Amino acid sequence: MELRPQFDAFLRDIRPSERNREEWKRGSNTLRARLLADPDLSPIITNSFLQGSVRRSTAVRPTGGKRSDVDVVIVTTIDHNVETPQVAMKRFEPFLERHYAGKWVQQDRSFGIEMSYVDLDLVITALPAEPEARAALATLYRSQAVTTDESIEEASDWVVNKSWDPSRHFETATMLTEDTATGWRDDPLMLPDRPIRDWGPTHPLAQIQWAADKNRRCNGDFVNVVRALKWWRHEHADELPKYPKGYPLEHMIGHVLPDGITSVAEGVLKAFEGIRDTFRFNAAAGVVPRLPDHGVPSHDVLKRLDAKDFVAFYNEATKAADVARRAFDELDKDSSGALWQELLGKCFPLPGPGGGDRGRGFTTPAAAATPRQSDRFA
Repeated sequence: MELRPQFDAFLRDIRPSERNREEWKRGSNTLRARLLADPDLSPIITNSFLQGSVRRSTAVRPTGGKRSDVDVVIVTTIDHNVETPQVAMKRFEPFLERHYAGKWVQQDRSFGIEMSYVDLDLVITALPAEPEARAALATLYRSQAVTTDESIEEASDWVVNKSWDPSRHFETATMLTEDTATGWRDDPLMLPDRPIRDWGPTHPLAQIQWAADKNRRCNGDFVNVVRALKWWRHEHADELPKYPKGYPLEHMIGHVLPDGITSVAEGVLKAFEGIRDTFRFNAAAGVVPRLPDHGVPSHDVLKRLDAKDFVAFYNEATKAADVARRAFDELDKDSSGALWQELLGKCFPLPGPGGGDRGRGFTTPAAAATPRQSDRFA
């Protein structure tokens, strides 16, 4: 059974809370405002925007005392052909010392900032150096479509188009299409990479656009399926390897999930079965599949995944596919609920009396109806 009411309750429980959302918006907006007001950095900053699971609506609520986590991308005019990654990142250290002393650490491709209520990841990027491309992209990256802190679930009409306006929500008759004039897809941002001491392409905006498009093709449930499988990972952490998780897991789900799903239950089932069927030969050969990044196809999203971890994950996902199939096909609401709960944990509520899916279509009565006797109008 699809158990729609139970899935609705489950998703309400595992979504980030309103407090979580307030925390990441407060933390990220404060950081962005400080950067744009900084006298040394503001001249080189084109703008900033949110990326990651928060922006793509695939985050689940933090557990185990963890804090909300949000990525902030800073788009700069640093010339990556001239300035080394070390020099570029060094520019931001005085700022971090002024505002986040004792709370920040330099990472391979970003700065981590740990606060009492939120973890921020500050990602420094550079626009393409070619003047014409830079000018066109600067206009786009300053637009509300990029700078909004609304997620793709909060703004279901969102699209990469500099004319997008958050006040236009739900005007489906005039929904904008993706901007192609700027050629933004062909011009990723450049990211400083300390380990290799060079800059490399990154395209978070393309990842967000892909997720928004996929979510619309899945009737708004792609993000919910990702959340459900992330929670499955959380509930079965003892049986699962540490990786894949986070974005690589989300990317795998997007790769195998068909368009047009009509319920979260169907999506969870098809995601697990898709992983099982799509990667069967890879698992048998002990070879990690290659999944190109949506923004930079030369990047393999699973490049860092160990083959042993992939096979162990595949085996657990295959077991999960069997449980999901039995839960979905089960006609008894209590048995179906117990199977979904086995898969997704105690956050998935069992159906109460009279619960379960409503029947669809006409059901032939078992016997002819008998008029009730009454003398009310005698």
